[in-house]
Amino acid sequence: TVGNMEPTPAADLFEVMGSTRAIRRFRTDSVPDHLLERPVWAGTRAPSRGNTQGWDFVVLTDPEKKARIGAAMRDALGPRLAAMPRGDASNRRVIDGAAHLADTFDTVPAVIFVCGPVIYPASAPREQMTWAALYPAAQNILLAARGLGLGAVFTTFHHSAEPVVREVLGIPEHIRIGVTIPVGWPDSPFGEVARLPLEQYTHRNGWQGEKRPGA
Repeated sequence: TVGNMEPTPAADLFEVMGSTRAIRRFRTDSVPDHLLERPVWAGTRAPSRGNTQGWDFVVLTDPEKKARIGAAMRDALGPRLAAMPRGDASNRRVIDGAAHLADTFDTVPAVIFVCGPVIYPASAPREQMTWAALYPAAQNILLAARGLGLGAVFTTFHHSAEPVVREVLGIPEHIRIGVTIPVGWPDSPFGEVARLPLEQYTHRNGWQGEKRPGA
C-alpha cells in the first residue's frame, strides 16, 4: 500500500493485454521502488536481435529533474496540442489527454526512458535494429505496469525537448532515446481497449484484400 493506493494486479496475461489502455492522467501518490523495478525487469525480457540486449532504462523520480524536463516539454508541446483539431470524440480524448499529460508531466510519479545504443550487427550496426530492441522492451513495460495495477503510456514526448532531456539526465549523444513512459497510479479505472474485430485484420493462408472500413 502507498498512501491510500492499493495495487490491483491483473492475474491473466490476456486480461492484461486486453485492458492495457494508454493512461495519461495519474494520481500524484508515489510508486515504491520495488514496484518500479518490475516493469524494468519485464523490459529486459523482451527479444533483441542476436540477444544483444541493447537497451538502457533511465528511471526518473527526482522532482527537480522532472520539473525541468516537464517545463521544456510543456513549452514545446502545449501550443502544438492546443492548435490540433479535435475531430471526433475518440480523437478529442487522445489529444486532450496528451495535453493534460504535457501540462502535468512534472507531477507524474515516475517516468521510464527506454534508450539504447546502435550495436547490431557488430560488423555494420544498423539503427533500425536498435528500435527492434527498444519497442518490444517498451511494450513489456506497459504490460507489466498494467499487471501490477499501474497506469502507463507509450509516448515520444522526448522528441519535443530532447536536448533538455539529454542534459538533465546525462544521456550520451550516441544513445538513442526510443520511448518515454510515464508511470503511476491511474486516475480512472482500467477498461477494455477499443479494437476492431479480429476478422478485419486476419488473412488466412494469403492476403485477402483490405478489410478495414472505408478501404
